[in-house]
Amino acid sequence: MDSIGGITGVEFPIQAYLAALGGLVFGRGSINTVLRLLDAAVVVLGFYYLFRVVYERTGHFVAGLVPGAFLLASPFFAFYAGSVMPDAFSLSLSFVGYYYWLRFFDERRFADLRWAVLLLALAGLVKTTTALHFGAVVGITLLWAYLEPALLLPKQRWQLLGWVGLGGGLIVAFFFHNQHLNEIYQSGQFLATTTPIQDPEQLHNVLQSVSRDWVAEYATPTHYRILVVCAVLLLVFLRPNLRRHLPLTLLLLASVAVAYIFVQLMGGQLGVHDYYLICSLVPPVLLLLLLALLNLGRYTGWGRYATSLGLGVLVVFLAVGGYKRLHRRMSDDYPPFSPYYTHLWMRGGAEELRRAGVPPTSGILIIDQGPNTGLVYFDRRGLAWNPQGPSAPTVDNFLDRMAADSLDYAVMSPSQYAQLAPQHAAFAAAFDFVGRVPAVVLRRRDRGRPW
Repeated sequence: MDSIGGITGVEFPIQAYLAALGGLVFGRGSINTVLRLLDAAVVVLGFYYLFRVVYERTGHFVAGLVPGAFLLASPFFAFYAGSVMPDAFSLSLSFVGYYYWLRFFDERRFADLRWAVLLLALAGLVKTTTALHFGAVVGITLLWAYLEPALLLPKQRWQLLGWVGLGGGLIVAFFFHNQHLNEIYQSGQFLATTTPIQDPEQLHNVLQSVSRDWVAEYATPTHYRILVVCAVLLLVFLRPNLRRHLPLTLLLLASVAVAYIFVQLMGGQLGVHDYYLICSLVPPVLLLLLLALLNLGRYTGWGRYATSLGLGVLVVFLAVGGYKRLHRRMSDDYPPFSPYYTHLWMRGGAEELRRAGVPPTSGILIIDQGPNTGLVYFDRRGLAWNPQGPSAPTVDNFLDRMAADSLDYAVMSPSQYAQLAPQHAAFAAAFDFVGRVPAVVLRRRDRGRPW
């Protein structure tokens, strides 16, 4: 599948369309930069609204800083928050939606409810998983309006149903649009189907992978201790929560149900993708934290001083620890996974192409299993190709594949090229060698080959 700067447009088209617009304005090379800046800006916006949820209800400034610090200290959330993945972007939009939804119940302004519905629908468009939380918010609101008719005027009920129908309809339409793109481009990068756990053996493998590889990536030991404390506080303040923070408590319960539904639908992917839990499990975790902070933030006098000091130390500890973990994870030599990396041969690929005189605008055919890893390391547009079949691909297979997409260069690891030893003479006749370390880089000579 074609990829622009290593970003597959079919995988998360909302962001790809915005990035493409940025590319038209600032130049093609800025597409990834636009995506990352957009992600970072929305994540910061989400943190700001989490701060407001706490501060506007307690007046406790330090407590309002905890949710953002908690998320940034999470290794996997911080890692994806500054990337081109849609998960942190979508989740942060949902935080803004939660803020307006909670303010609606506090102040009973219908405009806040409309903003909440629209923002959560947009979050669902960015990442389909978040649409489950859109449904949870809508379900709670409609049930509340049924039990308390004074919540909404008759006109407002019809308006709400209209906005919900519009948001839900757009999510469904965009989902089928993505499936249509998959069919057109024969792509499997956008997973538009469920992958439940099929049998006990698969369940065992998923649990083993999660415990071995991902538990320490989801959160640090400090996070898990905080969550235990928050769970205890939930029980301690259960009755006050039902009285003072009923909408937030109901949303927490609904988000737990959403997380369970997600695991049932997509559990087969949890062993290989850590980021799947960002939009499914982080919402109940954050809502549990918010409830704890709202209860702690109500203390005055010496209690306020004590919580300010304790939470302030916690924020600093989370920030420092999170920075260290993020720096460690950003490294190519990330200890838990380095022995299993298959892309180590790609290091220095972009510099090699520059030295070899490969123009930045030239398309490349890279032999790799991943859809975009090689395109990122070599910093070129093109196609990641994983030829399948009982025998090794021939020179004609390479030329046909490259001609079909107007690609000028073929890139593969030295070990992959060594496996093509019987065809080395044919490759030498059809290609010019422009690089051999760290990758074998070939330039096709025949530009007139038909599609």
